[in-house]
Amino acid sequence: MAFETKIRRARFVVGPFSPEQMRTIGQVTADSVVARIRRGENVQDQPAKPLKPGRNGRRGYPDYKLARGLQAIRDWFWRGKTMRSLKVKSANENRVIIGFIDPEADRIAHFNNLREKQFGLSPKDEAVLKAVVHATAKQARVVRTARVA
Repeated sequence: MAFETKIRRARFVVGPFSPEQMRTIGQVTADSVVARIRRGENVQDQPAKPLKPGRNGRRGYPDYKLARGLQAIRDWFWRGKTMRSLKVKSANENRVIIGFIDPEADRIAHFNNLREKQFGLSPKDEAVLKAVVHATAKQARVVRTARVA
């Protein structure tokens, strides 16, 4: 005789993440995005378009960045204000929003993203996000069973 499982009114309860856990998930993801942009990669994890050199013998943006000791790549760092303002804007049990908290930095990021999309989740960023969600779910024991009488 084969074994047959009988289920008598069991209920699976999926508890949402706490806002603190969601904030941690968002911060880890934001850190991954910042690191990718700092490396000069776009949302496809490929090198970003090169900066345009100066014309007619004039210095260009890459020259100014090199003179300041910065990388001459499209990495969104000049003053550092834009990338410093990338934060977790809000977090609740179901959703976390990362973005630029400074209006000027938000505008700069918007126009830079129109040139070439760098702010967003790349395949590597998605892998980081999945790993941190999995680790948080495993630690928090999100799925549990409750016995219904």
